[in-house]
Amino acid sequence: MRQAIIPLILAALTGCTTTTAPEESWAKANSVMAAEISQRVQDIQFQHRGELVDNLMWLAQQGEQAIPFLIEGLHHDAPKVRSNCAWVLGQIKDRRVIPELQKVANDPNPIVRLEAARTLVTLGDLRYAPALIEALDSDKAEVRYNCHQALKDATGRDFGYDHLAESAEERQRAVLRWREWWGELYQDRWFAQSYAQAHGITDGGKAAPQVPAVPMGETAPQPQQQAQPIPMPIDGQTPESGAGQNQPSPQQPPQQQQQQPVTPVEPMPVRPMPQPGTSGSERGDGGR
Repeated sequence: MRQAIIPLILAALTGCTTTTAPEESWAKANSVMAAEISQRVQDIQFQHRGELVDNLMWLAQQGEQAIPFLIEGLHHDAPKVRSNCAWVLGQIKDRRVIPELQKVANDPNPIVRLEAARTLVTLGDLRYAPALIEALDSDKAEVRYNCHQALKDATGRDFGYDHLAESAEERQRAVLRWREWWGELYQDRWFAQSYAQAHGITDGGKAAPQVPAVPMGETAPQPQQQAQPIPMPIDGQTPESGAGQNQPSPQQPPQQQQQQPVTPVEPMPVRPMPQPGTSGSERGDGGR
């Protein structure tokens, strides 16, 4: 009887343990570190410039143990705290925070919404990419750069967008290519068509080919660089290679090539190998 009761008790205890455990189990900081992290999250609203950056980087370096305090900061009364907590979560790169960031993706403050969308896209949730694509037309170069960098890191594309382009038309065409990419990915054609109509782009929404980004974020190489079979060194001199250096130039007239004298080379006479035991006189060479 006792042997039958013990397994039931163990099963009941195990069931209680699994049902009462939290959905996400974060690494817990000790009391001293917890107080420090909590205070630093609260201090965000009073900090500026270098002091603020140093504090945010410190919070990011704490990793998983800072996540519960940053999630709490997403619901702080000050929008500055909410947006910066979203940024720090993006630096930690723990995808378990995606549901918490989705809760503030519709924050009433536009900066908080944009920062939450940027972190979500960085963590792999591309459903919030339209918010970043729309911000590529921001009046602030810093906002354009940050949003484009997040899009490029998440997708591996840049579509020729330059956040410092002097021509507004050039930048708008690149934004249109980003919108076309989104429309093809999520079957949202109006996202690109409405933009083309608003900015008077009448070439069917295909302003330029969609070019994937290459390492270092550069766009596709120039045609003249692609035509070079041998890459030129930095100093501009031709590489020391014997291949193709003695060939005549294709632009040289044919008569100039024929005027160059060609000296015939006489073949060396081949003498028979002497037989063993024969002398020079018998070979007929005078013993030479």
